[in-house]
Amino acid sequence: MGINGIVTDYYQAGYVNNKSAQAEEGKNFAEIASQKVTEAEKETVRENTLKSIDLFGPNAPDEVKQAWLEAEEETGVHIAKAGLYITPDGEHACFTRLAGQIAVKWAKGELNETDQVDLLGSSAESAINAVNKWIYDLDHPLAGQPARSIDEQRMIMQEKAFYEAFLEKLKGIL
Repeated sequence: MGINGIVTDYYQAGYVNNKSAQAEEGKNFAEIASQKVTEAEKETVRENTLKSIDLFGPNAPDEVKQAWLEAEEETGVHIAKAGLYITPDGEHACFTRLAGQIAVKWAKGELNETDQVDLLGSSAESAINAVNKWIYDLDHPLAGQPARSIDEQRMIMQEKAFYEAFLEKLKGIL
């Protein structure tokens, strides 16, 4: 009994007042908080990915952009605005082939005033050509490059897996 005859524990055991709470019933606070943080991070990554695609593929058709998003989701590799691949834990970053191509265009003065660099082109075929070049560059590194650590090699393999997944999705468009 509570104050003035009002029951203080008026929710009966097992009663939940809304659908989202019903779905989370049986979870502790830490599990629910972790789930909400993960959902928010996924949304932030997706928003950043869309911004990145608009910078290095401003003329790419929507199917190409969708293929990119699907390849990122499939492989877990997210390439940031500058073309860097940053591991999900945030502890390592890798300069991707895409970032290399951005750097070359910048050095040549080919970036426009909005910092957009059109690497994917305006069709699925042009995007396939770009991805094939990036895969070739990964498979055939320049002579004289320093030895890579195990972590760097692992990130390069993940980058290549992303490009291959993206390439397969692009071929599906054609």
